[in-house]
Amino acid sequence: MKNKQAFTLIELLVVVLIIGILAAVAVPQYQKAVEKSRATQALTMLKSVVQAAEAYYMANGTEFSSFDELALDIPWPKASRVIGRSQDTRSNGQWALEIEYYSGNGNTVLFMTQLQGKYKGAGFIIILSNKNDHSGKMEIMCYERKTSSTKTFDTSLAKGAFCGQIMQGTLSSEDTWERNYTLP
Repeated sequence: MKNKQAFTLIELLVVVLIIGILAAVAVPQYQKAVEKSRATQALTMLKSVVQAAEAYYMANGTEFSSFDELALDIPWPKASRVIGRSQDTRSNGQWALEIEYYSGNGNTVLFMTQLQGKYKGAGFIIILSNKNDHSGKMEIMCYERKTSSTKTFDTSLAKGAFCGQIMQGTLSSEDTWERNYTLP
């Protein structure tokens, strides 16, 4: 009679256990990589708008008030506002791009906000013109919304869940409405 060889039940269980442990480690890392990829696409769009806004200011001597004024094709349709006082909003359903002018302090601000998913209410912000700060420094910041405005955001988003863990930002300020992070 020939000697038959096979795997024992214990050996099979050990293999399944090892695969389970590897999956438990790999899946969250994969999800973070996917989320960072989506955020990077939105950040790229925001940077393109900032460059177009700078060109508009150089040509006209004033800030733009509508995305239609820019020499940039934004493929997203007009949408209802997300942030309270936006002058123009564009959205692809996943992200909203908004311009907002604050008459009280003369700031023109761009917001790129996530509308769906685990990190709903998080995104990016840049102050295009700041009448109180004449340094000429413009910096894109990551932000996590703490309270809702026009849209209902998940205000239970853990501190640093998007900006800290996904975008590797460092907390720079926090107020009633949002947490702001400096990006690397």
